[in-house]
Amino acid sequence: MSTWDKMRKRLKLNRPSLRARARPPKHRSAAGSRFSAANLPVALAFQHCTHCDHVQYPPTELCSRCLEDALVYRETAGSGTVLASSTLHHSLWEYFKRRLRDHSWPIGSVQLDAGPVVIAHLAEPTLAGGDRVTIFSHSDASQASVLIAVSEYNDVTSGAQRRAVVEALGLDQPAPRAGGV
Repeated sequence: MSTWDKMRKRLKLNRPSLRARARPPKHRSAAGSRFSAANLPVALAFQHCTHCDHVQYPPTELCSRCLEDALVYRETAGSGTVLASSTLHHSLWEYFKRRLRDHSWPIGSVQLDAGPVVIAHLAEPTLAGGDRVTIFSHSDASQASVLIAVSEYNDVTSGAQRRAVVEALGLDQPAPRAGGV
């Protein structure tokens, strides 16, 4: 390996802004990794306490209601109501910086009918507080599960329909940089 190649490799590791392909943050806790694994085969799975049947999100080691450690992942209905929506205009993560150069990124808090409140990517920037939505999870470009909200009128029952929404948002692809290392 030449000196130039070694320098490029070191630069790539130390300066994310120079990478040709930036990925979303992939550092997850052990509970977050289990959440991603549980959501691979289904549209949406949350922890359910086998003792008190409480739906738990974000994932933790103990039930927030009864403090039991008997939590299992089960498929959960994703219907809910948008509490508030916002748009990101700036981010410290290189992946989102590159995406935000073209347009703002809509996010929102959603109260699920199952109980928990989640923060999700909004597939439609027109979604606002009070709108009914369906939440589903999907793997992003770093293979971690993210939550995505679509209008309740959009059918996302099949994997192909969910993939189409993710592709339209661009979450499944790294953010490119022309001339990157």
